[in-house]
Amino acid sequence: STLVVLRQPHLNKGTAFTAAERGGLNLEGLLPPNVEDLSTQTERAASQLFELNHDRLARYNYLTALRTANGTLFYSLVLAHLEECLPLIYTPTVGDACLKFDRIYNGPEGMYITPDHRGRIRQVLDNWPMEVDIIVVTDGSRILGLGDLGANGMGIPIGKLSLYVAAAGFHPARILPIQLDCGTTNTDLRGSPLYLGVRQPRLPDAEYYGFVAEFLQAVKAKWPKCLLQFEDFSTEHAFDLLERYRDQLLSFNDDIQGTGAVIAAGFLNAAKASGIPLQDQTIVFVGAGSAAIGVADQLVRSMAAKGVPEAKARDRFYLVDSRGLVTLTRPGRALEPHKVSYARREVSRERSTIMEVITDFRPTAIVGLSGQAGTFTKEVVTAMADMNERPIIFALSNPTAKAECTAEQAYTWSQGR
Repeated sequence: STLVVLRQPHLNKGTAFTAAERGGLNLEGLLPPNVEDLSTQTERAASQLFELNHDRLARYNYLTALRTANGTLFYSLVLAHLEECLPLIYTPTVGDACLKFDRIYNGPEGMYITPDHRGRIRQVLDNWPMEVDIIVVTDGSRILGLGDLGANGMGIPIGKLSLYVAAAGFHPARILPIQLDCGTTNTDLRGSPLYLGVRQPRLPDAEYYGFVAEFLQAVKAKWPKCLLQFEDFSTEHAFDLLERYRDQLLSFNDDIQGTGAVIAAGFLNAAKASGIPLQDQTIVFVGAGSAAIGVADQLVRSMAAKGVPEAKARDRFYLVDSRGLVTLTRPGRALEPHKVSYARREVSRERSTIMEVITDFRPTAIVGLSGQAGTFTKEVVTAMADMNERPIIFALSNPTAKAECTAEQAYTWSQGR
C-alpha cells in the first residue's frame, strides 16, 4: 500500500520521491510539494543532528529514528559525517544506549527469539521476509564490559550491523540483528516495568545449548549462505559455541576472533615502533576472558608464523585475572578451560597484583581487557616506562568509561614514550 512505502526504511525516500514516483505510488498530497535531492536531505539531517547540543544519547536516538524511517538518508548522513557519527552509532555511545535500551526503545528492529519459540524457531524466522547475508546475534549475557543486560543488549547487533553497512558495504535490506533472549541474571532489569525482555533467570546450560542448537539449525536451513556473527556471549558459552559450530556453520565469534585479529594487527605495528620483534615481546594480559584469549591466540599464531613453536610462544604470555596471576597451581576453584593453555606452570609463588607480575616478569607490553576502569594506575604505567624505552600499553576495555587508563594518562605517566 501507499503507507507501506513511506514506512519501510529500505523503500522510503521522503521528499526525494520525484513527481512521477509520487503519482505512480499514490503519494501525491502525502509529502511536501518540493522535490529534494539526497544531498539537500542530508544537509538538513546533519543540521538536526548537530543541533542536539553534544548530548550523545539524544544524537543516538535521532540516528535510530532516522535509520528506521529512511535508511538511504541515514547512511548518506553517516558517510558524509563518518568521524562524528561512528562514536554515536557504536563505542562509546552504544554502552549507554544498551544500559537504557528499555527506556529509549523506539520501535522494532531485527528479531527476538525466546524459549517460548522452541520447537518452531524455523517457523518464527519465516516472519522475516527478506534474504539475509549477515546476522549478528547476542544473548545479552556479557554486553561490552557492562555484564548481563538481557534484551537490552540488542543495541549491540543493531550498532554493529549499521557499521557493516556504512563501512563494509553490506546491503541494508540484507542484514539481521537478532537477540536470543534466554532471560537475564540482572534482577534490576527483570523487576523494571519498562524491561522489554523475558522476565526469567537465564536458561540452565542443559536447556540453553538445546535452544541455541535449534536456532542455529533454523538459520542454516533458511539462509544457508548467511554469515553469522556471535556477539557478546558470556566467556564460557562463547568458546563452547565457537568450537561446536565453527565447522558446521559459516560463523565467527567477534569477541574472540574479531577482537583478536584487530588487536593483533595493532600490536604488530606497536612491536615495530618499540624496536622489539614480536617473538621477543613479553606480554601481560590484565583480564583473561574471551577477548584476551582471542588476542593472545592471534599473537601466538603470528609468532608461530615467524618460526616460533607455539608452546614456546605461549611462554611469552602472562594472564592476570581477578584472582591474580593465572597458574596451574593456584588454590581455590578449578581453572576455567579457556585459561589452561596460558596458565603458568613454573611459578614458585602466587602473585595477586598487577604490580607483582610486572616487577617479577618485566614485560615489554601490557594489554588491558579487564573491564575495570583505572586498573593501569600511574604506578603501573611508570613501572612499564622504567623497564622499557618504548613500552606497549594497550588499554582496550569498552565502553570507554571501562578502559584501564586513558590515552592521556598513558602518555603523561610514561613521559610520552
